[in-house]
Amino acid sequence: MGLFMLASATGVAVGASGPARTDFSAQAKDLGLTTSQAHELQERVDTYVSTTGGTQVSVNKILLGDRGEILLALPGEKTGVRANAPRKPQVELCPDNTMCAWKNTWYTGDKISMWACYNYRIPWLENGSWINNQSKGTVANFLDDDGISQWHDAGAFSQDPDAPWYWVHWIKNC
Repeated sequence: MGLFMLASATGVAVGASGPARTDFSAQAKDLGLTTSQAHELQERVDTYVSTTGGTQVSVNKILLGDRGEILLALPGEKTGVRANAPRKPQVELCPDNTMCAWKNTWYTGDKISMWACYNYRIPWLENGSWINNQSKGTVANFLDDDGISQWHDAGAFSQDPDAPWYWVHWIKNC
């Protein structure tokens, strides 16, 4: 048998062919998540990592190298809350010098924060939202699956609370 893998719903994976993943079950428990909710959240994290890359660094956060991060909304929450922070809505939607995209409309749901100039994979199909809060005038390009810019914003600061993601496969934030 070439591969034996043991995986839990909370993110532990130990296998003969790969490194162990960090177990975030304590964070999930501290946040009041049930085992079922922790499992659902971990499945979402795994899907993002497989489609966008990155490294899971907390129960609901994926670092995209030094380029950005994905913050997942916890089960029952409308916006992402950092696992090591108190459970309260974030005051700042999209920090300075950042391009942000949300899975859902009106800046809710899972959020991709883009800091460095790069092509970021947008894995969503329904309507979502975005804010370009990069340095003044920086233009974000919205690319199709072939990487061709089909639309660009007017430059920072700009936003759209109800944007269709079905045709957007990438955002080049600069």
